[in-house]
Amino acid sequence: LLGMVARRPNTVIISGDSHFAEMQCANNTMGPLFELQSSGMTHNCLDWIPDVICNYYIKYISECNSCIVEPFIDLNFGTITVMWGASPRVVLEVRGREGVQIHYVVDLDTNPSLNHCPPKHEVRHQLIWQLTAHSLVMLLLLFLLYLTSFLILSLYARIVIYRRSRPHQE
Repeated sequence: LLGMVARRPNTVIISGDSHFAEMQCANNTMGPLFELQSSGMTHNCLDWIPDVICNYYIKYISECNSCIVEPFIDLNFGTITVMWGASPRVVLEVRGREGVQIHYVVDLDTNPSLNHCPPKHEVRHQLIWQLTAHSLVMLLLLFLLYLTSFLILSLYARIVIYRRSRPHQE
């Protein structure tokens, strides 16, 4: 797929199913390759993960290496507006509960070699926060494992006690 789109100038890819929104760009031989990702119109990772962990994971650990805007993590949907005319362009937007959250205009210039990706969104990777986030996730998983095993053992014990307390019928 990337080989196919590498031969096209100013390509825009739309994607989703990641439970957050982002805008990425990669420089290509024929001009920039843009990706607008929008997902989470009905749910997002904030629904089942504490917001601190969800925000940190998406902004610092996930694959947002080519993000040109800060990822948006609340409920959202994307819109694409194609504007034809003397200088055609594509307007990419992500909308949330409070209106437009991500807005970017891709100029479909006739000379794509003049177009380049904008500067990347600065993401400061801090090792201590990454380790803390990973540790919290591991602790949460261990707690869930402990809770599940406790529930299974208590259910098994109740079944055994119930069977022993009933008189044996022949």
